Amino acid sequence: MKKCLMGLALVALVAGCRTPTTIVDTDNDLGPQVASLDYRNVERAASALLQSLFRSGRLDRGDGQMYVMTVGKVKNDTMQRFDTDILTSYITQELMNSGKVMVTSAMAAGADNRDEMINGVRSVRGNTEFNQATVPQAGQLVAPTHSVYGKVIQRDIPMDNGDKQVEYYFQLRIVDIATGLQWWQNQVRIIKRTDGRTPTW
Repeated sequence: MKKCLMGLALVALVAGCRTPTTIVDTDNDLGPQVASLDYRNVERAASALLQSLFRSGRLDRGDGQMYVMTVGKVKNDTMQRFDTDILTSYITQELMNSGKVMVTSAMAAGADNRDEMINGVRSVRGNTEFNQATVPQAGQLVAPTHSVYGKVIQRDIPMDNGDKQVEYYFQLRIVDIATGLQWWQNQVRIIKRTDGRTPTW
């Protein structure tokens, strides 16, 4: 009985020391910084890249038309299981919100950025079970004019005092598909310093 009570007391003590689950106010997150990448870093980098693009004037067209962009490969060259779709989703969302860009889902480097139903619906052409007037006909897909691609790089650098500096480089490029020429590019750095034993994976 005594052992049982001691066990229950230990469980209660451990449970009482746990951090309670809370909802994070992402508009005013005062939580401590982490050595790995978190959503604040990604949004900060994406915002800086977009502001650079908007300031460059590259998206301004005199004919009132919009560019059609596709998502190319964005490589994760960090030591973390970082899904680069978090970055590209934020960027393409803001590009479309600008009213100057459309993003195609008919073709993209990664399957997550392609909609399989675009080809799926076209596969029923000639199928008498479907009203053919409702099936998209050939020649309606719009090819992209530009491709957005890039890389996220991590470097861990030992410091003389035993700490380490963690450097993150967010690189974004846009290429003119017709000419293959680099149309725009920029790089944003996020630098952190932390204890040398802090993991960054």
